[in-house]
Amino acid sequence: MNFCSDCGSKVSLQAVAGDNRQRFVCDGCGMTHYQNPNVLVATYVCVGESMLWIKRGTAPAAGKWAIPGGYMENDETPESGASRELLEETGIDVPAHEMLLVSVSSILHMAQTHLVFRCHLEHRPDTVQTEEAVECAWFEEHDLPWEELAFASIEPHVRQVYQWLRKGNYGIRVGFIDENGSQYRNFPLAGATSTGQRNV
Repeated sequence: MNFCSDCGSKVSLQAVAGDNRQRFVCDGCGMTHYQNPNVLVATYVCVGESMLWIKRGTAPAAGKWAIPGGYMENDETPESGASRELLEETGIDVPAHEMLLVSVSSILHMAQTHLVFRCHLEHRPDTVQTEEAVECAWFEEHDLPWEELAFASIEPHVRQVYQWLRKGNYGIRVGFIDENGSQYRNFPLAGATSTGQRNV
């Protein structure tokens, strides 16, 4: 960060009273600028033991497989953001209240927080081709092209979700990824055998 978003003057890293780290402070008006993680939301769309995957049309990892997702906007909840991204990328309209939390990940070295949801449909809905998703496909665990995943670091979580699908018991995966690897814990949801499945 080089300039103040309030008055346009130069900013510099300074110690701020009562804070435990340096912040960018405007040399002109004195405004303190806080830098916070960006929040990304994504969705596992589940039908039986299969899940919807998109072939990314844009960088990074164009041409690789991922689940639908993207950055939250300022005026939305995590669930509504996941619903919007799913609709924009695939044409599938799932209401925000049907999004069920499945993972909270802190990507420390990228200053990102990822909130991943799942939703359950009775039938495979029609999808559309978009700039961000040039192809949509449904894969079970055994036929997913693992070597073509956009982000290899998600493989353990993907396998966990497939396992939950087979068993019908679900949980929430919480943890972090940094430059040295990852660390996660799974928290089972008591009595979580309901999928919230609906017709589309």
